Amino acid sequence: MPPEPAPRAPTALTDPDTGTIIFIASCRPPLPDGDYRLTVTQSASNAAKGPPPGATFDESYVNIRRFVVRGERFAVQQAEIGGVFPPSASTGEYGNVLPHVVIDRATLPWERSAGDAADSSWLALLLFDESDPVPPTLTIQVGDLTPAAFAHAEGATPTASTLPATTLSYPNLTLGYGEFPWQQCNAIDIPVALFRAVAPGVVDLPWLSHARTITPADPTRMGLASEPGVPVETSVVLGNRMPQPNARCTVHLVSLENMAPLLATGDSYTSVPIVLPGGGDADFVRLVSLANWSYRSVDPKQSFTEILKGLDAADDFRVLGIANASTDPVVANALAMGHVPLDHQTRQGSRTVSWYRGPLIPFAPPGTIVVPQPNAANDGLATADQALRYDPDTGMIDLTYAAAWEIGRLLALQDSEFARALYDWKRSNTQAVVEAFERGVLEQQMGAALGIDAVGLAAPQPMQHAIASFIARRLAPHLTGKGTER
Repeated sequence: MPPEPAPRAPTALTDPDTGTIIFIASCRPPLPDGDYRLTVTQSASNAAKGPPPGATFDESYVNIRRFVVRGERFAVQQAEIGGVFPPSASTGEYGNVLPHVVIDRATLPWERSAGDAADSSWLALLLFDESDPVPPTLTIQVGDLTPAAFAHAEGATPTASTLPATTLSYPNLTLGYGEFPWQQCNAIDIPVALFRAVAPGVVDLPWLSHARTITPADPTRMGLASEPGVPVETSVVLGNRMPQPNARCTVHLVSLENMAPLLATGDSYTSVPIVLPGGGDADFVRLVSLANWSYRSVDPKQSFTEILKGLDAADDFRVLGIANASTDPVVANALAMGHVPLDHQTRQGSRTVSWYRGPLIPFAPPGTIVVPQPNAANDGLATADQALRYDPDTGMIDLTYAAAWEIGRLLALQDSEFARALYDWKRSNTQAVVEAFERGVLEQQMGAALGIDAVGLAAPQPMQHAIASFIARRLAPHLTGKGTER
């Protein structure tokens, strides 16, 4: 059978792959981080039969080159983190959402290993609720990840590590080429019981990271800086824990390099002993924190959807706190039309209660909605107060149109092109008013001398002609010295 053709990259919007996402189990680099030695051997010999004396030779030449492949280990460039979800500092219904981070360098999660049989990603997301509590972020030196003394600065005498005696960090940690113990990094010390509660199990590791090839039709909409139809490779690291409802959550992107022996094993998540190098159980586990962010997960019962479901129409919307609404036909009719009572402070400073209805109404609207005008001679509203509707029978004011007018005005001003056009229009009108005023002044002061009336002054061309005629008829003789008229 002929070999299958290699897949090609999409090149245009008409490509069938455009607008697709391909999920890949892993995107491993060609060469993992580490030290490498390249040996090249060349052999040369005289293969002729019966060579003459002195022409026989059989030699080998060896050339050795060493090189190092280095990637992030104790810190990650923030530019490589494409985004996080839930968003940092946000509030929402995240009770059923696993936190995840998008990494623009697709190979990063597999440039090192957690040390399990599947050679899983060394990156993991640990989620902490505020009740855990959240471990503080420490700024330490790389040497503080080991109990041995180390030089805290280049050329300094080794001094003691700040790693507590009962804290276990990365076992058998050795530094590679270009890594120094005095380099700074961030870390968190997690109590062993909490570590076992939040850390993934060994069976989870292969499922908590994957790569994606996205071929967007509209990169801007997806927040990608690429061309339409051009594939974009990213990787995603998922958390293994969902947040508690109505709680503030903090997520840490941590390094689990060679930490798989400390994780729970099997489908039953059997805990393993976490023992210090010198023997004895550890009280804390220290991990490198590469990034972190926080958000708040609200109680689903307090979400907009659940509040709407909780409205009891048969009980006259008691959520509004209106007593005996069904006995008052005016109130009952207003509620049935979607109005709600709101505190209202008028322009004069007095306080009252007025009706308001938003764009969501509990009935089908008519095909045409006529916005009331303050009077027949006015073709528009100048202020929001002009759209207030007063019902003399009930003494209530309806704020609906006034609020809609104000919201629309603010939305329009938020548009830069509209705001610029409005500014240009106002400036041109101001200039027209100023010019008309100047012409009026000229008409009063010089109209008789120029021989034109206010109608002629209102237009720029007659005005220019009149001034030119005045100069030629009255001033030219004096300027040229040929006349004596004063």
